[in-house]
Amino acid sequence: MAPTVSVILPVYNQEPYLAETIESVLAQSFTDFELLILDDGSKDGSADIIRRYAARDPRIRAFFGPNAGKCEATNKLVAQAQAHWCAFLDADDVMLPERLARQLAFHQENPAVAASSCHCTYIDSTGNYLGVQRYLGLRTVEECQQALANNEFVKCAFTGFLTFKQAFIEAGGLRNESWPCDDFDFFNRLIEKGHPLVIIQEILMNYRVHPSSITATKPMHMFDIMDYAAHCASLRRSHKPEITYAEFMALRNQEPWWKKLDRKRYGYSIIYHREASFAMKTKKYFSFSWLVLTASILSPKFVLATIFNRITKPVQA
Repeated sequence: MAPTVSVILPVYNQEPYLAETIESVLAQSFTDFELLILDDGSKDGSADIIRRYAARDPRIRAFFGPNAGKCEATNKLVAQAQAHWCAFLDADDVMLPERLARQLAFHQENPAVAASSCHCTYIDSTGNYLGVQRYLGLRTVEECQQALANNEFVKCAFTGFLTFKQAFIEAGGLRNESWPCDDFDFFNRLIEKGHPLVIIQEILMNYRVHPSSITATKPMHMFDIMDYAAHCASLRRSHKPEITYAEFMALRNQEPWWKKLDRKRYGYSIIYHREASFAMKTKKYFSFSWLVLTASILSPKFVLATIFNRITKPVQA
C-alpha cells in the first residue's frame, strides 16, 4: 500500500548537516511516509550517511547518481514518489516534529488548497536561533487567486513546501535555467496552472543559513535570476513566449545607468537588512547598528515597510 506522503530530499555535499536533517524526518509525529533521498554526486561523506540510514529504516529509498543539479535531482525523486503528496526540504534544514501532521491536517480542512508552505526559523551552522523567515500574503486561496489576477509574483519557503505529485508534474517541475530561484519560478508556474498555494501561518521548519549557502555567497545573482523568472511569468501571463536568461540580461544591459544603480541600491538594502537581523540575534550590536543604518539609507521605503509588516502581521509560533 502506498504511503500518504513522499518526502523529497536531494543531497549534494551536506555531510555536516545531513544526519540531523534525516533524523528530523524520521522523528515526525506523522509516520506514514517514505523518505526519498538522491545523492547528487556528492564529493564528501553524504552518500555514506544515506546508506547507513537506508539500511536502518525501510521507509528510506536511496538513489545515487552523477551531479546533475538540485532541479534535476528533485524532479527525479518526484517521478519515483509512490504517495499522492510530496513534501520537500533541503538537506541542511530541519523539520519540526509536527510539520507533516500539521500540513496534512491543513489540507484535509482546506481541500481547495493544492499546495502549502509554512514559515521557518533561521538557524546558523550550529543550530542557534537567528530569527524568523516570514513571507507575506498567500494566507488564503482568495489571496493567491487575487495575486495572480493582479499579475503579482508569489513566493514562499520551498523547504517547507507540500503539494500533490500531479500538480508538481503539471507545473513542469523545477527548471535548471532558473536556479537558484527555481522555487520562485516554480511557484508562479504552479498557480498559473490553477493550483492554489497557501502559506500556513505557523513555523514548521528550521532554515539553515551558513557561508556555503547560495543565499550567502551570490545574493545579487539571485536577484537577477528572480527578476528573470518574474519577467518570464509576465510574458506567460500575457500569452507571449518566454525568453532566455542571456536575452533578458542583454535587455538589462541596455537600461540607463541610473536604473541599474537604483536596482542595486534596493538589492543591497535587502541584503544589509537581513544581515542586520542576524547580527541582532547573535548580539553583535555594533554590526547591527551600521547594517540597519546602511539598509535604511539605501532604501528607507523597504526598511519601513518591513518593520510595519513585522508589527502588524505576526506569525504563530
